[in-house]
Amino acid sequence: MGLSLRPALEADVAFCESLSRSNMSSYHSARGVAWDPHRFVSSWEQFENFVILADGRAVGLLRVLAVDGALEIRDLQLLPAHQRHGVGSWAVAQAVSEASRRGIGALRLRVFEENPAMRLYARLGFRIDAIDGDGKVHMSYALPTGAM
Repeated sequence: MGLSLRPALEADVAFCESLSRSNMSSYHSARGVAWDPHRFVSSWEQFENFVILADGRAVGLLRVLAVDGALEIRDLQLLPAHQRHGVGSWAVAQAVSEASRRGIGALRLRVFEENPAMRLYARLGFRIDAIDGDGKVHMSYALPTGAM
């Protein structure tokens, strides 16, 4: 499977919002929080948005934001058929490469504590920095010194 990233276009907003909503609905509903599509769309310009492609077909979304000396992964979503096949690891590696290219020494992200992706992030070297009251785990990854 050939994987690549491309900058997301305005035409991708509906796919990206739908994918994020679908993947995150159980976590939000467990907390009594309704999905707000307007919040997703309003943050579109704030983040750097990328579509993850497998053999040229859109299979996911990666959203990042440089904040306070780190590159934050704000959203990493994959179509269910492409989960647990190495695509998430590949996408995180792309974020590491981008942080390194920019001279940024750390990646950060948040994940719900019951999300299976937390195991992926731990396996890739992310460490837990904090767990907040609504079950979000704050994790970070320090890029190897030689990576920059």
